[in-house]
Amino acid sequence: MRFLLMSLTLVLIVTFGEALSDRWSRDEMVEMAGYGEQKLSSVLLTASLLSSSSSPIHGATVGIKCHSGHRRRSKWIKAVTNELGQFVIDLPSHLHAIPDLDKACIIKTLSVPKPYRCSSKIHRGIQLLSSSNGSRVYTAGNITLQESTM
Repeated sequence: MRFLLMSLTLVLIVTFGEALSDRWSRDEMVEMAGYGEQKLSSVLLTASLLSSSSSPIHGATVGIKCHSGHRRRSKWIKAVTNELGQFVIDLPSHLHAIPDLDKACIIKTLSVPKPYRCSSKIHRGIQLLSSSNGSRVYTAGNITLQESTM
């Protein structure tokens, strides 16, 4: 019975798909379905990485990890700081719908260039800076790392 139901479903999908492709192009169907190549929303995170002496930390690798509520472990989304210690991370679309994104994400300094001698730090709490037309921008402000004494 299950096989018969699955076979009938497959036949309907193929038939219905052929009928749709005669009426609309692939691009039109993708747009109507609301997914595909077009990016429907974007979520950016910005911040600056500074040493305890307020000097920008250039060339550090920073990552963000967001808990999505699923048991699956999320991966670090990484960026490298520029000459001013600033970085921008464009979150992947599968993280856009996380409720309370500002509480679900942590930022961590993953590596710091040797001349800075700063210890790694986990930073919690991002704040929504702006939201319009499917784009949200969050900030973590200035993240200050303590300089290590060696």
